[in-house]
Amino acid sequence: MTPRLTLLLALAGLASGMPAQTPAPAPSASARPFTFEVDVDVVSLNVVVFDKAGKFVRGLGASEVQVLEDGVPQQVSYFQEASGPGAAKIPLSVVLVLDASGSMRTSLRFLQEAASAFVNRLEESDQALVVDFNEGVRGSGEFTGDAERLDRSVEGLQAWGGTSLYDAIHYALNRVKDQPGRKALLVFSDGADTTSQLKEQEVVDYARAVEASVYCVGIRGETGLVARSPRGFLRKVAKETGGEFFFPDRVGELVKAFAAISDELHNHYALGYTPKRPPDGGWRQISVKLNLKDAEVRVRKGYFAVKRRKPLAPAAGEPPSS
Repeated sequence: MTPRLTLLLALAGLASGMPAQTPAPAPSASARPFTFEVDVDVVSLNVVVFDKAGKFVRGLGASEVQVLEDGVPQQVSYFQEASGPGAAKIPLSVVLVLDASGSMRTSLRFLQEAASAFVNRLEESDQALVVDFNEGVRGSGEFTGDAERLDRSVEGLQAWGGTSLYDAIHYALNRVKDQPGRKALLVFSDGADTTSQLKEQEVVDYARAVEASVYCVGIRGETGLVARSPRGFLRKVAKETGGEFFFPDRVGELVKAFAAISDELHNHYALGYTPKRPPDGGWRQISVKLNLKDAEVRVRKGYFAVKRRKPLAPAAGEPPSS
């Protein structure tokens, strides 16, 4: 069965329209994760707005924002600011995807410090999951808001083995895609992929289809070779999903990078609209324009509008499938 990505959202809660599914295992080489069956009633967007000084722009109203789908203006039916006085909290589900490969031996304590600081910045309505990877991929269990439990997962990281970066991001996307509210990945790696079964472009395509912002932090590994940096891939997957990419000069700056990501995840606008065109199986490009000078907008690039396939009729004498 092909995996299903559901973009049906209850506008009042920005929640997924399908029940949560059993977490997917790490992918195999024969997996076909990029065929989607989607009913698109409402498209939801997380929009981050900066001024020219790089500060978050707050207090915007729906009349100041225009959403275009393939260049055609859409009617915004839901608009909410996630921060500010009296703002209703939008649940956040975030997966920390952390490199625990052998090249991380000298940098692991800096990563643990940054990840723990991030966990302790989570708000009451937030939940997180820790996924660590080397030549394998491991999840910490279920999403939780328990900072102590998340800290224990971070503190237990051990550096060894190869780097299955692509497989880890795919696995994390599967885990987060049916969570309510805003969905995000915080990915950290210090080296290029060496042991994944999936390919780079496959993971980028999958990330484009899952409604989650991917924030990436990359540093040079202990070899110091730029050629082994995952910089290009991390930048690409972040840009496609409306996230951001950080490449600090020193490993000691990880806490600062993780804090910047935490701030952005809690300072955004949640928008919803019903597409004017019915699903046609294609990619829809999204852009957001503001009636505001010198503003920078960050939003995911688009989504796949694929019709749900009708189930095959059972053969004579067979019961209908559930």
